[in-house]
Amino acid sequence: MVRARRLVRATIPRHVVGLPSPATPHSRRVAVQAPIDGGEACNVYIASASRIYRLKADLPCSSVLEGKEGLLVPSDSRILEAEKLEHCPHRAEVQCIALSNPSQEALLASVDSYGHLMVSKLSKGTSYAVSPPDPGAGEGGWAGCVFSPHQPSLITVARGFARSIDIYDRDVHVRTFHTLQCPTALTFLHGACPSVLAISEGPQLSIWDLRCGEQGGCVQRFLGSFTGESLYSVCSSWDNLLGAAGADRAVTIFDTRRWIPRARWVNALKYEVTGIAFSATKQSYVFAHGLDYEVAGGEWNEDDFEGTIKRSFGFRGDSRWLGMDKCLDKDFLAGWSENGSIFIADFEN
Repeated sequence: MVRARRLVRATIPRHVVGLPSPATPHSRRVAVQAPIDGGEACNVYIASASRIYRLKADLPCSSVLEGKEGLLVPSDSRILEAEKLEHCPHRAEVQCIALSNPSQEALLASVDSYGHLMVSKLSKGTSYAVSPPDPGAGEGGWAGCVFSPHQPSLITVARGFARSIDIYDRDVHVRTFHTLQCPTALTFLHGACPSVLAISEGPQLSIWDLRCGEQGGCVQRFLGSFTGESLYSVCSSWDNLLGAAGADRAVTIFDTRRWIPRARWVNALKYEVTGIAFSATKQSYVFAHGLDYEVAGGEWNEDDFEGTIKRSFGFRGDSRWLGMDKCLDKDFLAGWSENGSIFIADFEN
């Protein structure tokens, strides 16, 4: 069973960030680095307007308490360091930031609402920028980026209104996919298919292979939301699983070997689900956060095919989430709320 080992809350100084920009409801403007060798501090990266900040948060050793209805209660912490990253300049509002695989060189990618990509080497403080090959009509909106877990130099950028997926190898444009509907989320499949992308388009999930030339690279398309409502988040695991969630407040787990549902979590949260992530320590566990201030974890029986996901824990922020991120190789979460608070949770199996 996955249980919380630590849950803390720290307040960002107002003179550092100020009032946060709104972005889109399903934007991903938080990236977290877990402490190395059990350290007592971690780095959290957040984006507001066209700027990116690095926050170093203290991680005091304290037990996790349960409050009303079994909700976890965070303990108080503090921000040790806060700085603006000068080597990540953007001209428009940043919609998404992402960190590379922690086993590789630390890279931070950021993309603004017009699809302009910036990749920074955190250890050296250097960066390079890439503009989209087709700027489109000039209308900004949601944009997302993701690193390949197998090849950190490979970065994918999705642009909502442009309906395009651009593949870059460092600063070289490799290929462009064109979606049928506006994309809302994307991820690389982490299993035996390192060159395969999963993209949510409205209620559909489309699968794209970078090696395939037929049908524009699309190798599979199926319904990810059974109610026909839009999807806002997708995630992948190393165990051939693909998760999808969105406006229907349900989390659905698919088997990527046959593209069929494996488990489903109905009414996972009170409002729309805007982010999900698989546990790194238990393959039958998934984390979800919503449009308001709710975070929950659910587990299903691995032996029960097409089983039901049952809620096992939950906690709430002090206001609406502006972004949340989980480490790829650890169950270490960080969330940023509208009130300017950073919530950090550490889980173990």
